[in-house]
Amino acid sequence: MLLNNGSLNIILATLFMTCNCRNQCFLLNLISSSEGGKTTNISSSMMKIFQRGLLSQRDDREPPRLTESGFQFLLMDTIAQLWYIIREYITNAEERGVDSADLIAFLLELSFHVTGKAYNTNTITDLQRSIIKDLSDLGLVKLQQGRKESWFIPTKLATNLSISLADTTSRKQGFIVIETNFRLYAYSTSKLHCEILRLFARVEYQLPNLIVGAINKESLYKAFQNGITSEQIVSFLQQNAHPRVAERIPSVPENVTDQIRLWESDLNRVEMTPAHFYDEFPSKDVFEAACDFAREYGGLLWEDSKRMRLVVKADILTEMKEFLRRQKQ
Repeated sequence: MLLNNGSLNIILATLFMTCNCRNQCFLLNLISSSEGGKTTNISSSMMKIFQRGLLSQRDDREPPRLTESGFQFLLMDTIAQLWYIIREYITNAEERGVDSADLIAFLLELSFHVTGKAYNTNTITDLQRSIIKDLSDLGLVKLQQGRKESWFIPTKLATNLSISLADTTSRKQGFIVIETNFRLYAYSTSKLHCEILRLFARVEYQLPNLIVGAINKESLYKAFQNGITSEQIVSFLQQNAHPRVAERIPSVPENVTDQIRLWESDLNRVEMTPAHFYDEFPSKDVFEAACDFAREYGGLLWEDSKRMRLVVKADILTEMKEFLRRQKQ
């Protein structure tokens, strides 16, 4: 059946919406899992991806929590997220009794399929049908069920599997505007976008197509404590800048990016290190020998040659005691 351009555009637009919806559903599932919320119907194969670094769970009584990698994953762009998931999917292939070489070959083959074209599932193996079902959870393909036969339709995400992470031509259009007063405006109807912004910003209210909020010290401190870095936040804001500001240099005001980095450095200003303090050495020679010994072991933190005092890391306490005992003999 031949389709005119109008019909083809409608099909591709519908496919894009389906792909985007499934992909966002998958990411929302990651967030809701960490909050003890009700998850959507995600296959067990895909749930294993969550367990590999993105979520952690102490016991069955507590809901899983996002790890540092999980928070960082949410700030990645779509292509980077996709490759992370695919890499983990391939990594645990053997645990599911799947040959990783066959899996990689099929994924590469899928990337050369035509976006929007229906392919009969009878033309692929049982293993490949199982993979297709998993990929549908990610929005890489859309499954179409008929009375007797079924088809899979590759989306743009699937055909982009062969695109390099450095290729920015396929990146999504930005939606964020940041003002110099740290006010944030996100022109989006996506619940996922709102939840991601909550990771590092204070969302004040959400209109049908606009999210309004602000970046402040408290919201950023929460992000830093969750393992998100200032560079990841700045990169996310730059990559998702609204087209009206994306062409500016810089797309995010410098005072905002500088302050984000400064607030992170405030948290890293003091580093706690368990240590032991030594003084009252019998002689200058013993003191200097002790300093040299601690320095050699990489445990010397501070020394005062005039008053013969030093501080060493607690890690070398046993070695230091033995050294000083020998010096007294």
